[in-house]
Amino acid sequence: MQKSPIFLVIMSSLIAIGIILSFYGAQLTTQNLTVREEKLVPGSLFEITTELNLSKGETGVYGILVENFKKDAISVTVIDPLGNQIISKTVDKESTEERFMIDSSGTYKLVIENLGLEETQIVAGVGHMPDNFAISVGITGLFILIVGLIGIAGIGIYAIRNKRKQKLS
Repeated sequence: MQKSPIFLVIMSSLIAIGIILSFYGAQLTTQNLTVREEKLVPGSLFEITTELNLSKGETGVYGILVENFKKDAISVTVIDPLGNQIISKTVDKESTEERFMIDSSGTYKLVIENLGLEETQIVAGVGHMPDNFAISVGITGLFILIVGLIGIAGIGIYAIRNKRKQKLS
């Protein structure tokens, strides 16, 4: 009896499970984020506001993805419900994520400004930091996917070697 088809089904199942867990983990991670996409002309800004509650967690997070990244062209400010600036900095890479402490419940603002000379596409989100379960689901899915892909490669190598042995005998 050939074992290759059985292993192929097992590895294919691992790949499918890995993909499902990865997507589910990504959905769990981003479900509590307020996300917005905007084209910013030079000198303009946009705000994302979201309600953050201390009972849900003490850590907030924001993430920014900048298309056509130019150094020191995008400024980011996080403002708490009392109007205090928690974070104020220029973005130094294409994709930026930073955590901040939630000191009081209320409306937090993420303000993004284009200080550069070109129109820039921005995708930004702000919200509560995802819990460890959500993060671990995505990481587990990735590892299962990698194991499945390595298994498929191993099956391919095994099948090729068996074909060569059969041709030689």
